Amino acid sequence: MVIMRKNTRKQVAPLRRISPQMTQARAYRKRRLARYAFMRSFGYDPVAALKFVLTKVRWRRTPVLDIGTGKGDFAVALARRFDAVTTLDINIGDRRFARLAAIYAGVADRIRFVVGDGAKLPWRRPRFGLVASMNAFHHMEYPDRVFAEMCRVLLPGGILVLADFDKSGFQIMDDMCRTEGETHPHPPSRFAVWKASLTRQGYRVELFRDCHLQVLIAISPEKIARS
Repeated sequence: MVIMRKNTRKQVAPLRRISPQMTQARAYRKRRLARYAFMRSFGYDPVAALKFVLTKVRWRRTPVLDIGTGKGDFAVALARRFDAVTTLDINIGDRRFARLAAIYAGVADRIRFVVGDGAKLPWRRPRFGLVASMNAFHHMEYPDRVFAEMCRVLLPGGILVLADFDKSGFQIMDDMCRTEGETHPHPPSRFAVWKASLTRQGYRVELFRDCHLQVLIAISPEKIARS
């Protein structure tokens, strides 16, 4: 009689190879978290601010446009909730970091990166159900033109989301940049002007303030008169 012995050795799962891109993404994530901690030391919590903006957005599975990619924080957050996000920025310098953020979050396949001018968007007709921008407008040379373009490409019944620092937020940015030997732009707010303009056009508009931000949420009329 032959006695078969059980193999009691533990099966070791093969090690997964980490791609060079993910290695870079992880390294960038560490640097980004350190930057968040630096911001919090001055009183601004970027994670809490992002969550505040997202709570004001009504989720719809429609094409999404993000204006002002920057480091990609907002685009990545949107891509976690929508299948397809287009993000546009005139500055290609930060696009590499935004891509790394998307890779780390596992949403790189949901984001299309476009280099372009927000004051002259490349789409001829309305095509996005959600058009949004966060903490980018104070960097723009022609904010009124960008705002008009955002409205132009918004589909009837779509949602416009615009968030930027309020007075206290700009003060924090000034203090933070001063320690780094830099300056931070803080033009006069146009939110009240834009709210009044959209209201006259039939949009449903609300303004919110928290986390050192001001947030404008506007729902376009189902039928928009185009001049």
